[in-house]
Amino acid sequence: MKAAVRSKKSRGSFCHPPLLLLIVAIQLLVIYSPTLDQYMMMLTTGKPGFPSMLIEGRRGFKQVDEFIPEPHLRCDFGENRSDVCEMEGAIRILGRTSEMFLVAPSLTSVADGGGMNATGVDANATSWKIQPYTRKGESRVMSGITEVTVRLVTAEEAPPCDEWHDVPAIVYSNGGYCGNYYHDFNDNIIPLFITSRHLAGEVQLLVTQKQRWWFGKYREIVEGLTKYEPVDLDAEERVHCYRRAVVGLRSHKDLSIDPRRAPNNYSMVDFKRFLMWRYALPREHAIRMDEEPGKKPRLLIINRRSRRRFVNLDEIVAMAEGLGFEVTTTELPAHIPEASATVNSFDVMVAVHGSGLTNLVFLPMNAVVVQVVPLGRMEGLAMDEYGVPPRDMNMRYLQYNITAEESTLSEVYPRAHPVFLDPLPIHKQSWSLVKDIYLGQQDVRLDVGRFRPVLHKALHLLR
Repeated sequence: MKAAVRSKKSRGSFCHPPLLLLIVAIQLLVIYSPTLDQYMMMLTTGKPGFPSMLIEGRRGFKQVDEFIPEPHLRCDFGENRSDVCEMEGAIRILGRTSEMFLVAPSLTSVADGGGMNATGVDANATSWKIQPYTRKGESRVMSGITEVTVRLVTAEEAPPCDEWHDVPAIVYSNGGYCGNYYHDFNDNIIPLFITSRHLAGEVQLLVTQKQRWWFGKYREIVEGLTKYEPVDLDAEERVHCYRRAVVGLRSHKDLSIDPRRAPNNYSMVDFKRFLMWRYALPREHAIRMDEEPGKKPRLLIINRRSRRRFVNLDEIVAMAEGLGFEVTTTELPAHIPEASATVNSFDVMVAVHGSGLTNLVFLPMNAVVVQVVPLGRMEGLAMDEYGVPPRDMNMRYLQYNITAEESTLSEVYPRAHPVFLDPLPIHKQSWSLVKDIYLGQQDVRLDVGRFRPVLHKALHLLR
């Protein structure tokens, strides 16, 4: 990946012979025509927000004052999933202090709000704080997210630039639930896609709480979104300078995208095609049984390593094969290129509610996702997390809610226990208790007779 950097020294290095001759000629003209000095600034001014070079008589080059354009700041603090600020102008970022400096032309303009074009913020303020992570409403996780401060300052107050970049920056946190497969996609990857894909790789990621292993695990995705090496912001001593920057990632809904709010109207179908490109997945569409008579549809059953396992897996496989499926059961490898290729080869996927269902993003379009929902009033959560996304990706979705008899909780608690009769107070008491009982203690023994019509409908949807 490229470095996206122009160092300070490179601005003053002129080694091309014709250019040297031109410089000598201009210097001679300046000696005999002092009035030309006023035009040299025009000839040698750099890009807005960057230092310029002026030939000063016989003394060679010197760095002149940086041109400071009018700063622009647009913030959205009203979204319930994340806060995002976009800025343009002379921007300086100091990673070790988690500060972003938006430089204004003068002290007076800072005092009155910068003469700044500001949207969504208090125009009289000169600093704003943002936690650039997409679980804004969850205080439990947000308390551990690094806070980034945006400051409106004069050039004299801002730290000097060490490195200049020609591409925009995106500043965000890689902390929070990082490492949970569902949250890796929901909180990081899809918001990164929304925020950066329209820039076609010409963007640099500045990452607080950066997890090196994470960028290795999802290398193919990251390299599809940026051509430049992501910066570990917390360890960065240098001041990076940009003309455009975004702090925070845009997030619309669970494991999905709202095309009406995304740049270029990007959708989850676009995201699916992006994944197909990055992992070289061959199948864009699932089997069409009417067009391929005699060919068996392929069914993948994801069986978890720990809780929420299928305890009668052999019965389920036998029933599915009896319906005409070619059945494979697996836990799926942790290596994403291998896992994505495996999932893409199937037409139907069955799994109990959990992060393994996140692999649905690799299924071909028109495939069928079957979510088995455990006991404990989990139906709404299951639909939000894994029911809506398949439809947004041009896939089909079926949901199977188990009964008390199909839950191994019936072997732990009496049937008159509130765990069965009224889970709502448990939900109100704490999510930790819900997680411990309904997600942490429960396995599934499917009633294959009751489940059979669900797989039969999946067959019908593939026609």
